[in-house]
Amino acid sequence: MKIIVLNIKSNKNIKAFRIVSCVLDLASFINLSRFLLLTPFFLLLFSCRKDISPKLPEYKEKLVVEASIETGLPATVFLSYSIPYFGTFDFTDPKKAFVKGAFVTVSDGTTTDTLKELDPTSGYIYFGSKLLGAVGKTYILSIKVNGKSYTAETYIPPPVKLDSIYFKGEKDSLGFIWAHLSEPAGTGNNYRWMAKRTNADLYFAGPFNSVFDDKFIDGKDFEFAYDRGPQPNQIENNKNDPEAGFYKWGDTVIVKFCSIDRNSYLFWNTYYQNKSSNSNPFSSPANIRSTISGDDALGAFCGYSPSFDTLIIVKK
Repeated sequence: MKIIVLNIKSNKNIKAFRIVSCVLDLASFINLSRFLLLTPFFLLLFSCRKDISPKLPEYKEKLVVEASIETGLPATVFLSYSIPYFGTFDFTDPKKAFVKGAFVTVSDGTTTDTLKELDPTSGYIYFGSKLLGAVGKTYILSIKVNGKSYTAETYIPPPVKLDSIYFKGEKDSLGFIWAHLSEPAGTGNNYRWMAKRTNADLYFAGPFNSVFDDKFIDGKDFEFAYDRGPQPNQIENNKNDPEAGFYKWGDTVIVKFCSIDRNSYLFWNTYYQNKSSNSNPFSSPANIRSTISGDDALGAFCGYSPSFDTLIIVKK
């Protein structure tokens, strides 16, 4: 540390002293300012903490309904019970959540079809046989289980065909399916995209955000693309698969492009919003728009009006 001794007998020395004094005052002010700015940080860092255990609301079990009817096909309904997030459910034995013995019907106002359990010992899957989906008709789903009744309604709109589909590579042999659509004007359409590979997949699967409406594309020609949706039994395996989400050379892909009613669109749209907000503190919370009546039920009854296109992906 240096000590500065000034001779202050002359005016020149007095000016020098004043300059040094001002410099010292400014340095002190800066140090004090830093101290004052950092004080709240240290107070927060070293202040007392108290662990709290928030009281969670009591869990209420809900009936989960996954129901659909498609042009030319009977209704299919999957029934299960919801499970608590903080529960101890054994996912290796999902049958414990399946609903058995429910009385399920679907009606178009003239004909009523009573659905049967695919396997009465486990329940879960209920299928119709005599009422087939038709364009322009409204269908009412009725479920009775454990002394409670639930209903839902859906409508099958006219189909809208894609103009064309094609494969576009993204990296090496992998890529996405693109489509061109001339969207009908003034009809308020809603759509859902599903696809499957004939050489690898059992089911038509919808990728994430597989639904859209014509709010911004009404009456316009446009192109869009989708990745490959996961098969229901392969979601966990896809996490470590470098080809997950992609199509590739050699695939034969069937695209199932569906027109759906507004309630079906709102269900799927809010479902994806809810899914994307999980574990994201900066996203807005979203409630799923269930189409099933009752506070203790969640899910949807969707009517699908599909058009199909097949694409064989060949190496260029």
